[in-house]
Amino acid sequence: MARLFIAEKPELARAIVAGMDGNEQTCNGYIKKGNDLVTWSYGHILALKEPDEINPKYKKWNLADLPLNITFKYKPIPSSSKQLKNIIELINDSNVSEIVHCGDPDEEGQILIDEIIEYSRTTKPVKRMLINDITPKAVKKELENIKDNRNFKNISNSGFARSRADYLVGMNLTRAYSLNYQKQNADFAVFSIGRVQTPILALIVNRDIENDTFKSIDYFELNAKFNFNDENIAKIDFTLKTDEKIMQIEVAQELKDRILNSIFELKIKQESKKENPPLPYNLLNLQSEASKIYGFSAKKTLDITQALREKHKAISYNRSDCEYIPTTIYEQRNDLISALAHNFSNGRFDFSYINSNLKSLAFDDSKITAHYAIIPTETRLNLSNLNADELKIYTLIAKRFLLQFCEPREYESYKIILNSNDLIFEKTLNFTTKLGFKAFLGKSEDDEPELLNSLNGLIAERAINVAIEKKQTKPHPRYTMTTLLKDLNSVAKYVKDEKIKKLLLEKDKEKKGESGGIGTPATRADMIEKLAKQEYIEISNDKKQVITSTKKGKFFINSVSDLYKNPDITALWYEMQKDIQNGNMSIDEFIGSVQQTINDEIQKIKNGEIKMQNDKEIIHCPFCGDGVLRLIKGKNGDFFGCSNYSQGCKFSTNSVNGKPDFSPKEKPQNSSNITEYECPSCKKGRLIRRPSKNDPTKFWYGCSEWKDGCKFTCFESNGKPNFSTNS
Repeated sequence: MARLFIAEKPELARAIVAGMDGNEQTCNGYIKKGNDLVTWSYGHILALKEPDEINPKYKKWNLADLPLNITFKYKPIPSSSKQLKNIIELINDSNVSEIVHCGDPDEEGQILIDEIIEYSRTTKPVKRMLINDITPKAVKKELENIKDNRNFKNISNSGFARSRADYLVGMNLTRAYSLNYQKQNADFAVFSIGRVQTPILALIVNRDIENDTFKSIDYFELNAKFNFNDENIAKIDFTLKTDEKIMQIEVAQELKDRILNSIFELKIKQESKKENPPLPYNLLNLQSEASKIYGFSAKKTLDITQALREKHKAISYNRSDCEYIPTTIYEQRNDLISALAHNFSNGRFDFSYINSNLKSLAFDDSKITAHYAIIPTETRLNLSNLNADELKIYTLIAKRFLLQFCEPREYESYKIILNSNDLIFEKTLNFTTKLGFKAFLGKSEDDEPELLNSLNGLIAERAINVAIEKKQTKPHPRYTMTTLLKDLNSVAKYVKDEKIKKLLLEKDKEKKGESGGIGTPATRADMIEKLAKQEYIEISNDKKQVITSTKKGKFFINSVSDLYKNPDITALWYEMQKDIQNGNMSIDEFIGSVQQTINDEIQKIKNGEIKMQNDKEIIHCPFCGDGVLRLIKGKNGDFFGCSNYSQGCKFSTNSVNGKPDFSPKEKPQNSSNITEYECPSCKKGRLIRRPSKNDPTKFWYGCSEWKDGCKFTCFESNGKPNFSTNS
């Protein structure tokens, strides 16, 4: 009997095969190794069905149909349906006695393979294999540590609950807000809403509004030079410490006079300190660094790390949110350092600074979550096989790992304090005594080591020069890709509701580097890209990547309810997902709670409580009187249609200079066709003589006021209208 291993990606499948013993045989959609079979997915190969695939009436967006009555059903993604069929056949193969789930070691990886197994409806036992490092040596170790997949059932339930709840929010509220807007405005627009993307947009909009409306206020800072007995120190400016900004020049002038007439007591606090090497990268920090140094987008960095892991097997799990490394990796350090020395034999790194007997603070099992930090593997590479961008990211990751075997930087810190009653000046001077890891990074000694000697026997009494410097308050700068990514891991600091803030912080209490964030490093990158594609934000095309909200983005955040533009839902869902993971809540209970909040929001929209009128001129439909005319891009040119189209109003008219034409030109009529006969129905128009389509020798009559609704017609008899044949 055989075991069937289902990997998340083909590259992982090949890595699993490489770690197995036995003869290898490549087959259709799987690889046989010894007695085992290894197949693969392509990420998610199943998707939740669209609403109209569940109920055809949902194809047309209609406010009356909301909330959607959804049964969660999965469908194959067309591009990977063939491989799904292969996997299902292998699961049902009578020779397969056991299935081994090899999804990535996180919640998303758990549900990715679980959904395939559930879709197959198999009753065979399922095991779980967790793989961070895909080198053969690491895979062999994990093959000996396979667990029961039932141990991960609650994690799977939590993941499915979140996925389905995100689906419900997106499908229902995107329709609700879009239809609400279209009903109230003279143009057509779709407003996509999501649990993660909408709060991200709100952060950007709020930062832009702060900058757009900020009014600078002048304040004053006092800097002084003192008559030290050493010329080097006497050149240094000391800044007056104040509890609050000095807002009035008169107060600043008064303080200046007091400083010049005071005798100051000098104190020097000396402390020997150490600066440890920076921790290895998690995905967020790597994305931020790559953005700052190379101008890479978050998505680009994620894609590069994916290639480094799967194609080149050069790094460990790349979507990690952890900065720490297990001690088992420390035991493999010599092999890892040796591989990096081989890979960077071109002299890019000076390995003389690397001491494998050192052990940095990064090696800490107590701080490992589902993953460990992104580090190099033992794979020996020819760096010429990496493209330029892959080499940049691989070099960053390798450098950070090697820093863990460098000595700390050592330095002396001197805090100089000048005190006269409540007038206090402070200055801290640091002097490196041992470069440590800074030497590996190519840093040099301090520029002014002579200052260190100047501090011995230092004496000062009076200020000899006091300058009042006028400054202005500034808003937080507009977001860049780097600063936004950093902020997304700590949005709790912007939350005013103490309960929500506490929940967000609790969610991340086991995650070093995260402090009340929303989304994951991987999904954040996707959300930023999505916001740009939906024209909610713009990203500058330079290395800095300044992010600003568009008019559409500002309008939407100004319209959407607080519950959906703040991180509240993520916090509230976390609390319920925690109950699911502990076995205290079912998926159905969770979905029921989410559905109720959606229902409440839709009811507000139906009741007209959520206004979404923009500053464009509103033109109500002249036909139904309820809808508004919106400009639509048609195949044959722009035209206006009624927002109540889905409710049955079919009014439309041409666009002339961007405005609806309420006097559409008729096709020229042959004047000889208009007769002297008055229409007996409307009494306004005259009858028009028209040839029959089927027999041009026969004629019929219609009213000239047909455009205004008169439907009178009759046949011709003896060259005249036959009113008795009114049809």
